Amino acid sequence: MITRYLAITLVALVNSTIAGENQDVSVGEQLYVQCTGCHSPSYHRTGPKHCNIVGKQAATAKGFDYTEALKNSGIIWNFDSLDLFLKNPIKMVPGTSMGFIGMNQKQQRHELIRFLQTLDNNNPRCQ
Repeated sequence: MITRYLAITLVALVNSTIAGENQDVSVGEQLYVQCTGCHSPSYHRTGPKHCNIVGKQAATAKGFDYTEALKNSGIIWNFDSLDLFLKNPIKMVPGTSMGFIGMNQKQQRHELIRFLQTLDNNNPRCQ
């Protein structure tokens, strides 16, 4: 009886954790709508595409014309650098052409970054 109870509890815990993770990505995906005026996961618009951005050096997506400020920034896009950039792009990279004023709420930035992390070669949006 105890083993069955533990198994049911474990399954419930795993399912709630998975649901929470999916919810986080879902929230980030909803926040990403704000970015789609200038960005797309798979192709350049006014701003560069976002597929495979995490782990990449800034200003290196082929076919996009970056500002000298971003080219010379030396930034590698990881969780921390994206968090700082999304908080205040102009403060982090003076001279960037990104017209986004920034996202004040830390939790929202983190949700958005978690979504950006899903935009890799395994994501159908990046095919």
